[in-house]
Amino acid sequence: MKNIKYIIICITIFGIGFNSCVDLDLKPKGQYSEAEFFGTEGGVTLFFTTIYGYLPIEDFHYMHSNDGGYRNKNGDDAWSTWEAPKQMLQKHAAEFINSWDPRLNNDGPNYWPYDRIREINTFIASFEDYRSEFSEDVYNALMGEAYFLRAFLYSGMVKRFGGVPIIKEVQYPNQPLEELQLPRNTEYECWKFIQEDLDFAIANMSKEKDMYRANRWTALILQSRLMLYAGTIAKYSQYLNWDGLEAYDGGFACMKGNEDKANDFFQAAYDAAKELIDDGPYELYNALPNDRATNFHRLFLDKGSSETILTKNYVHHDEFPREAYLIGHSWDALMLPNWTGMSGFVGSNNYPCLDMMRLYEGFPELNNENGTPKRWDTRYQMFQENELEPRMRGCMYFNGDKIRGATFDLQRGVYRSFTWKGRIVDEFGNETGDIINGSDSETPNAPATASGGNRYVTGTRDAKTSAADGEIPILGNHGMAKAGGENNNLTGGFVRKYVKEDEGFIPAEHNNFQHWVAFRLGEAYLNLAEAAYELGLKDEANKAIRAIRERAGCKKLDISEDIADVNRYELEKTEENYGVGKMPVGLQFIRDERNRELWGENHRWWDIRRWRTADRVLNQWRPRIISCYYVINEGKYIYLDEQEMDARSWTFEKKAYYQGISDGEINRNPRLLPRNPLR
Repeated sequence: MKNIKYIIICITIFGIGFNSCVDLDLKPKGQYSEAEFFGTEGGVTLFFTTIYGYLPIEDFHYMHSNDGGYRNKNGDDAWSTWEAPKQMLQKHAAEFINSWDPRLNNDGPNYWPYDRIREINTFIASFEDYRSEFSEDVYNALMGEAYFLRAFLYSGMVKRFGGVPIIKEVQYPNQPLEELQLPRNTEYECWKFIQEDLDFAIANMSKEKDMYRANRWTALILQSRLMLYAGTIAKYSQYLNWDGLEAYDGGFACMKGNEDKANDFFQAAYDAAKELIDDGPYELYNALPNDRATNFHRLFLDKGSSETILTKNYVHHDEFPREAYLIGHSWDALMLPNWTGMSGFVGSNNYPCLDMMRLYEGFPELNNENGTPKRWDTRYQMFQENELEPRMRGCMYFNGDKIRGATFDLQRGVYRSFTWKGRIVDEFGNETGDIINGSDSETPNAPATASGGNRYVTGTRDAKTSAADGEIPILGNHGMAKAGGENNNLTGGFVRKYVKEDEGFIPAEHNNFQHWVAFRLGEAYLNLAEAAYELGLKDEANKAIRAIRERAGCKKLDISEDIADVNRYELEKTEENYGVGKMPVGLQFIRDERNRELWGENHRWWDIRRWRTADRVLNQWRPRIISCYYVINEGKYIYLDEQEMDARSWTFEKKAYYQGISDGEINRNPRLLPRNPLR
């Protein structure tokens, strides 16, 4: 009898050892026969369950570091995952800022799931033997699910490594070595293979709505995501100037020789997204149309959301032993400060940078027309009196916002007087030295650790300075301070997306059980818009963007071709790669819209890589922050656009567009050469 070793938690918990002599001709505990797995719908579901755990979904536990990845930091201790938010993709893609340096150019997790692919191939090869046990619809749906899982697993590799060996048949250790050591396929062949698997899945999977398990609609949105990725790789990789590098010339990293296939991929992305939007059982979430900020925030928490297609769920750790993997995460505990009781753990780690804040409609000007900072009666007034885009309010907390009765309170320091212009950077984030009087020790450019002259800042939360009406605090209750790795706000805002706001809830280590939304309909609209624009279907693109922006509560709904309405920094940097005039303003607007809608959902890292703009956008990029100061002699507050406190810069090297296949894998199979460009 063929056995498939399949260890599951319930066996670990409830398995009973035998101490007496027994007949040794027994199937070992923890092993199921092939018939038990493949001969019943429940068995197939159980078999697929383990595969789902290995899908490349960058969720609350994902760590972009060599010792991290999709499982957990140490590989066997689920409780070590509390540190994951320190190394999430949002930080490396410059969406979040924290005190840990980004890892832009390391190889990241060595995602190489050929063991899981072998399991899927085993299922595909053997399932025909059990066809008589199923109705035709159920049989087709399960086979389609297998093809979906294989495509998803492969996509995680191809996005990282480019071309990898395509293996459709089950390999066995006793085969000749030349049959086991398969060469790399080209990147184009890999994307076509993924497309074919998803075509099969779409044609066969169930249409039944299920947020915990893939169906036809999940396959459609994955198809739209991946074909959009492939299309941009085919179109824009020529601008990397890698001619002469072996992996590039051979088509293993990029699609040299297949650039003309870009529109085929864009068409596939468009078709999949359009079918999902037009025919699928999902709608953009609009449960609270009169409060669009709260509506957008709840989209990610509502298990009944009309927009959610597939989630990665979390199970309360009391239901499993400590060693179990699927336990709660620590998102809230590491996004909220522990001062004033918002968090019961070490406190906040990640903060939105000013560069991201400014992408949203309605973000206020900090200065008057003459360049001097606007004055405010309270540190909260600026955010209360300016009509920020509701979607931004649903993503971020600012001064004066509340959670469970506690008010976010941010201040970086005090000035005895302030007689300078407030804008000390140009529109691309460069320092301008825009000071009109004062000595170096008194200017807004003084080091963040300075405590003297006209300005006072400190890393001590309860530090005070003297004023006419007595001692006054230098910092707000929640920072901003430079000291320490946790609980010291670095940018002037906090992350709200995914944060649970229930009354009485105090976040702690691993006591968050919000699901991670792996796929939602909002992404399909954005995929359709970008693919349509690339195909010249601008009216179709605009229709999709209008739907997204209307739900978001934006005032301007249409794609803009006005340079004033897009991220000029990213447009200029993109033109450094593509060439001046080769980046339509409308396409930049669509890309900006992806950044706004999908902020904090781990899309931007992959987007700037597939657009081939990462090495320009993150070339000595210096994050900006928004700092609140109290001006003592005026009794007023000002906000300054300043450089991040540690004065760090982010640089993405061109080699990071593709990870290097590990030396261990190459030693086992030299046919995995050539190495990827610059590796």
